[in-house]
Amino acid sequence: MSACPLVKLEECQEALVHALDGDDIDALEQSIEALRHTVEAARGVGGWHDEPDLRDRAVRIQSLAQAAMMRVNFLTDLTRQRLETLSALRGRPAVHHYSGKR
Repeated sequence: MSACPLVKLEECQEALVHALDGDDIDALEQSIEALRHTVEAARGVGGWHDEPDLRDRAVRIQSLAQAAMMRVNFLTDLTRQRLETLSALRGRPAVHHYSGKR
């Protein structure tokens, strides 16, 4: 079994975390699109449960995904706070369009 899709997935997750830490929307959009394509390719990879090095890589990928998720949550909260501040400055109640619930 080839580790190539998982290597690429790890690289894409690292790029996403880096893009979330940066201030470049183009880099963020590119990393999201690359990650989407790579996830689609990696879905077909099977048999990694039996290979310790691939299992370790999967754990690293999961950690990177969690790091990205924490950054997204932080940025979402920061944006919400800014919108509430702007609403308060305008004398209007804050409007919440996204609840985060499905």
